[in-house]
Amino acid sequence: MTFIPVRSVIDKQLFEHVYQPLWNLMNWSIFGYESLLRVNGVKNIEQFFQKAREEGCLYELDLISLESSISQFPFLEQKRGLLFVNVYPSTISRREFAQLLKKMVERFPYIKNRIVFELNETTEDDDRWKDGELKAAVQWIREHGFYIAVDDVDKGASTLQKIIELQPDYIKLDRYFAQGLAVNVEKQRMLSLLVNYCSPKIVLVLEGIEKEVDLAQAKLLRVPAAQGYLLGRPERLT
Repeated sequence: MTFIPVRSVIDKQLFEHVYQPLWNLMNWSIFGYESLLRVNGVKNIEQFFQKAREEGCLYELDLISLESSISQFPFLEQKRGLLFVNVYPSTISRREFAQLLKKMVERFPYIKNRIVFELNETTEDDDRWKDGELKAAVQWIREHGFYIAVDDVDKGASTLQKIIELQPDYIKLDRYFAQGLAVNVEKQRMLSLLVNYCSPKIVLVLEGIEKEVDLAQAKLLRVPAAQGYLLGRPERLT
């Protein structure tokens, strides 16, 4: 696949953000939105971020995406709730990230207690989860009025270890568990275990809900929150 040079996208700001709702399944209401980057001509955003890493500008892309998603989100409409933003562990582990976040709060004072940083998992960032810098960064983020989510959680033991050590505010469960949930007993059992583990300190979010029967099963299992095309597609909010 041929990509537009990432540096060109950053410099010319050739991107936009769309927002997908997250639903509280207990009271059937939207409690937040996930910000998703869109670049004209790019179908696979994950590969685009990987290209940014190869070009040596992943940090810059992460930051400009973060600032853009915040500036475009209608925070002043309280009904919009939380904003979930994707960020790499390598980004928040950098010392200058704290200063940048402080400047964002000065510019957008209403973002405190309204942003959830979703930590993306990649093999390149595996070592970041083991060092003290990431844990210190997560603690700092929380102390300054923000929340942490671990994204795309699957059945891997390493992921479970990260959850135990970081104790995130939100766990976003990979779409794998939503697909065919209504007919797959093993997925139901695993989901029940995770629901019990998370309650009441961590909010479990089931991603990838596309069929009503799987949504109904998730509600029967008392999954507290969900996201997916059935519940709402990514779209512009402004």
